[in-house]
Amino acid sequence: MRILIALPTEHPELPAIDSVINGTASCSGTTGSIIRLAAFLTEAGLDVCLSSACESKSTIFTCIKHQFVKTNQFDCLVVHQSHWDGTSLTFGNQNLGKTFLWFQNQTSWAFVHNFLRKGGNRIIVPSIYHANIYRAVPQWRDKVTVIYNSYCPIFTPVVTPTQPRLLFIGAITPNKGVIQLMEIWSYLVQKQVNLKLAIAGSISIHKGSRGELGSLQIAENNFETNQIKPWLTSLPQYYQPYFLGALSPVQLRTEIAQSWAVIVNPSWEHAETFCVSAVDAQACDRTVFSVAVGGLKETVYQGNFNSLTKERSVEAFGQQIIAGLSHPDAVKENGLLAGNFVRNKFSYQSIRNAWIQVLSGQKTKPTISPHWNSSRDLLCDLMRWSRTGMLINQYIRS
Repeated sequence: MRILIALPTEHPELPAIDSVINGTASCSGTTGSIIRLAAFLTEAGLDVCLSSACESKSTIFTCIKHQFVKTNQFDCLVVHQSHWDGTSLTFGNQNLGKTFLWFQNQTSWAFVHNFLRKGGNRIIVPSIYHANIYRAVPQWRDKVTVIYNSYCPIFTPVVTPTQPRLLFIGAITPNKGVIQLMEIWSYLVQKQVNLKLAIAGSISIHKGSRGELGSLQIAENNFETNQIKPWLTSLPQYYQPYFLGALSPVQLRTEIAQSWAVIVNPSWEHAETFCVSAVDAQACDRTVFSVAVGGLKETVYQGNFNSLTKERSVEAFGQQIIAGLSHPDAVKENGLLAGNFVRNKFSYQSIRNAWIQVLSGQKTKPTISPHWNSSRDLLCDLMRWSRTGMLINQYIRS
């Protein structure tokens, strides 16, 4: 079987692909997951070609630019969702029947329905939460498949002295929880906690040269000027955060190991479909703090210490961290259990096998539950059974 795996239609220039695989180069969670899939499937003996928007090289598999792809040479196309614009595929609609559209971000019901209606093979999403968003789509249970994103194998526990430090990992953008992080940290500063804050991430790994960076070199200029800098000015010197910038997995593993705990996207409004950063941190035996919404409830371990805040308030989130500081042994034990949770649930062998199964037309795990977890699930099922959703979509297109 020959497989094309396509990165987004646009992405920052890539370092050597092999450096992404071995963890010595920084990249976004989406890019890393796609490249690792190419490596996993190649390791399993499949003939894989990675398609990208820019020149790239690898010693593990063939690389090609999107514009030079000859689709008749491939049995399956696994492509990022950006290759479908709602009506047409960048590689040609004649290839829809062998195309697996890989989603990382939420999109509209109509976007998914149109892909399948025009003959698309399957939709791949990274969490059950994400799959449920499209529950009203006809053939939802047969055409929407959950396969978790992978994490870089370099993330393993490291024995090193820790500091009373909270490490935020994520994209430095308004819709990835940075505004909420600033509010939470300001609350903790008011409580005079014995804690430092470090921030790992940069918009550069998501937008590359397309984004105009501010003087801090971590976010777009407007966001830095209007949001981040005024916040920094409001903080006492002792509580000034450390900006670590874009780190490779090797570098990030060291920072995680030196930190007491990790925080990821604490935004209720912009839910994660899957959080690779949370998985990375837990693979290093660290507790992850965030909010109980979206894919975080599937990617963050909750068995020993409740680190996902259920109340929608800065105060509730801050008190959860303060509770963790008051119970260091519970947080440490939770981190160890979280590591085992991640290494079992998100092992690269299980993810690789799930992809091989779906590409071969077989059923995969996890399966989407037919039971209702919310009134929305019931409504979506009624729309699917009654085909009301199709009528709505036809009205929107008309």
